Amino acid sequence: MVQSAETSIRGGQMKKFLIAVMMMFATHVYAGELTICKGKFALCAASTCHKTGNTITTNDGVTYPEVSCTCPVLDGNSIADTSMGVMKGSCSVDDPSTQVWSLFAPKVYYPQEASGFVTTPKSKMRAHVQACPGSLAAGSANCFGMMCTYKKDPVNGTTVADCRCPIQQIEKGTEFLTEAGQGNSKFCARHPVAAPDVFDAKIEGVK
Repeated sequence: MVQSAETSIRGGQMKKFLIAVMMMFATHVYAGELTICKGKFALCAASTCHKTGNTITTNDGVTYPEVSCTCPVLDGNSIADTSMGVMKGSCSVDDPSTQVWSLFAPKVYYPQEASGFVTTPKSKMRAHVQACPGSLAAGSANCFGMMCTYKKDPVNGTTVADCRCPIQQIEKGTEFLTEAGQGNSKFCARHPVAAPDVFDAKIEGVK
């Protein structure tokens, strides 16, 4: 169950930390305030998605094409910006029995979609970051701060959730980074959850 206790993190050191790690999990260089959420969260960093045919409007008032992503659900501390995505200023969800936020935690090992969400052997859970070409950037997804719904059945013992996320937040031509596919470049074209390479990013707020 997602707990309501929240801890704010401020300061230049955290912003530098975010640039290093959130390049994987958000589509804008961070300029706000981070919060530590405690409890269940979906970690979508290594997931790919498919178009639903619907649209989704984020807190900035912009509407994007919507994709559906299957993500493993973890339990522990996670990083959020409760003003981003579709969050409403809190780590809490309306119904913890069915809902969970897609957030971020720096994990080296966690269940990977490309390996069927297995938890053994450990090598199948290792995160592999790969760079993808800018020609595919607009098809990548951003799930940070988005709402997910628990799926009925675990996959290979891993609890998973369906997360609805926007695409087309990264400008075409911007190289991007993803953990999807465990290094298989074919996954770059499968609407992977990703973030712009901040050293190449052609995106608002990145110079």
